[in-house]
Amino acid sequence: MSTVQTLGMCLAMGTALFGITILFGWLSIAYNLNANLFKWLLLPTLGYCIAVCLNLVIQYTSCGFIKFDKIAYNSLYVLYFILFFLGITLFGFVRAPIVSAVPSSLRVGYGGLFAIGFYMFWAGMFGEAFSGGFAQGCGSDP
Repeated sequence: MSTVQTLGMCLAMGTALFGITILFGWLSIAYNLNANLFKWLLLPTLGYCIAVCLNLVIQYTSCGFIKFDKIAYNSLYVLYFILFFLGITLFGFVRAPIVSAVPSSLRVGYGGLFAIGFYMFWAGMFGEAFSGGFAQGCGSDP
């Protein structure tokens, strides 16, 4: 698989996590729902499921066969990165540069949401780069 295709998979993962974060944040603000459930349970679960799907495509494209146990194990890197970046967004000084870049009219309600979305984008990019790299390793035929 070429570098451009790998970058495309990483961008797809990062964009999906950013979009899911914004959607969950909007739902929690608009309908007064519990954002912690979305953030700490559903976001990592959906991120892992998306990573498994993308890594299935990567391994089949690179190797011509699929080893699902290898995909399931290596897709955990996305989960680790999501939880790591969610953990560091608990600190206000980490979110502050992103919040300050949000227009002042949106900063009060959505500044923190965009900051978490920013870090989820990078969690998806880094996690998929790691797990996609391992998915490309074919080993022997099944």
